[in-house]
Parts: sequence; C-alpha cells; structure tokens
Amino acid sequence: MTNRSGVLISVFLAALLSACSAQSETDRPHTGTDTIAGGASVVDGDTIEIHGQRIRLSGYDTPERGARCGSVNVYQKAALALSDFMGKRTVTCTVTDTDRWNRLVATCSVGGTDLGDHMVQKGWGRDWPQYSQGRYAKEEADARAARAGIWSLECPDDLWGERTYD
Repeated sequence: MTNRSGVLISVFLAALLSACSAQSETDRPHTGTDTIAGGASVVDGDTIEIHGQRIRLSGYDTPERGARCGSVNVYQKAALALSDFMGKRTVTCTVTDTDRWNRLVATCSVGGTDLGDHMVQKGWGRDWPQYSQGRYAKEEADARAARAGIWSLECPDDLWGERTYD
C-alpha cells in the first residue's frame, strides 16, 4: 500500500467514525439538559418515557396501578386518555427537577397544549397544589362541576389512598 492510499483510507475511516458518532448522539437518552422532546410512550396517567428516560409529569396526579371504582379500572382509563391525546405527535418537556425514583420531573406539552391541563380538564387527573402551586386548580374545579372522567364515578375520593391535596 502506498503512503497516499494509507492517508486516504485513514481520512475515510475518520469520516465514517465521525458520522456514526453523530448518529448515536441523537439516540442517547436525556442526560440533564433543560428540554427533552420526542415520541413518547405512556407509563401511566402522569408518567411518560422519551428516549428511554422516565418523566414524571409535574403538578398533577392520576390514580395508581390497580385503582378501580366499581368495575372501572381508572388507572387504565387515565393512561389511555393520555396516550390517546398524545398519539404519535412530538412531546416537548421542560425539565424542572428529578424525583426520588430518579425520574425527570417536567411540564410537557403536545401541539402547544400542556399535558397536565388536558388530563385534569378531562377529569382523569387532579391538581396537586404541593407541586403545582394551584396551576391546575381551575381545571380540576371545572372537571368536577362537569362530572368529567373520574368525577362522573361514585368513588373518586377513594382513589387517592393516603395522599393529601391541600
């Protein structure tokens, strides 16, 4: 092999490695920047996953796994409501914290609509003032008055366990 051929091969390999490195950079999970965006999958009514990173949606709460009201699986209903709203659209999250389970805590939106606004407004979640400073209080009051989602059922106050929402 001539010296010139060796240089050309080295340049080619360096370019190839650089291209592969750039591609894998976009596939890496979120590592602490303030914004994360992408296609999301639903874990439950207040938790999603983007690029393998769990994200706890900030300021509102939904029923936990196994929560039922009579024959209605409200945990599943809340998760499906979130999934149906997001669809395959891009979810954009502004990260504010990390919780005790090492999930990112973020306010997330789809098409300009805050996911918390949507979920609480549709009655599948409730404002959690300790974390929201009342951000979703009006949406919860409106959903209760309209008997939307869980508020149309006979046992919505029994769905929250020992949690307090004052």
